[in-house]
Amino acid sequence: MKKWIANIAIATSVFGASSAHAALPVTDWVGLIQTTMTAMQSLKTEVYENTNIAYQYKMMANQLLQSTGLDAASLTEQLDAIKDDIGKYEVYGTTLKDLYGTVSDNADYLKKIQSMVVASGKTKEQWFQDQRQLLSNGDKTAKNLFSLGEQIFKNTQSVAQRRQKIQAQVKLSPTAQAAAQSTNQMLDVLASQNSDLLQLMSVRAQADADKDQQSVARETQSAEAMRAITTAQDEELRQLRARVFSRKLQAD
Repeated sequence: MKKWIANIAIATSVFGASSAHAALPVTDWVGLIQTTMTAMQSLKTEVYENTNIAYQYKMMANQLLQSTGLDAASLTEQLDAIKDDIGKYEVYGTTLKDLYGTVSDNADYLKKIQSMVVASGKTKEQWFQDQRQLLSNGDKTAKNLFSLGEQIFKNTQSVAQRRQKIQAQVKLSPTAQAAAQSTNQMLDVLASQNSDLLQLMSVRAQADADKDQQSVARETQSAEAMRAITTAQDEELRQLRARVFSRKLQAD
């Protein structure tokens, strides 16, 4: 099922690139944005199911509080269990809303790139090649655009992982479980396509990052060397002044 949905989501993707990057897919924007929108709709459905379940638990708690003739210890135990479930669903709901927000940012970012491609008057292939060239030349705008996408996609994956961790701790109804499974599948597809997009934007991104790290390391070593030289010079000057002062005292 997971593979089937993934195939449907990217069935319209076009493959091709320049001879230097022939292995990279050329993103179909209609399919990519549709995948993002479908993931957002799945999250909306899951938020609704989660809110409904939390409401039902609260109704159960109210009914217990209004009941009579129940053992006090038993009543307290049941109430505590229900309150615990309510707390888990509320945390889960907050996480779902956070995830919806990051996926929404994902959609806005894709639309931004799409508008930039259109405004450039170039094909998607040429635009991506231009971005790779700009990145390799250290262009700040291209780097900022790439970094923004990387951060949005990382945030999406991070919140998605948090959601799955909480999901394992709550008792989902069959309907809620089906909604969660659908969300899982669409997020998997989205994560894969986001990864493809970053690769399209810069096949040298990691190499550039490594170069930046090496540059920082060299600058740090250079700074440390300069500090060592300065310290040694200061010490030599201090000793010279001490000798001059000592000789002057002897002369006096």
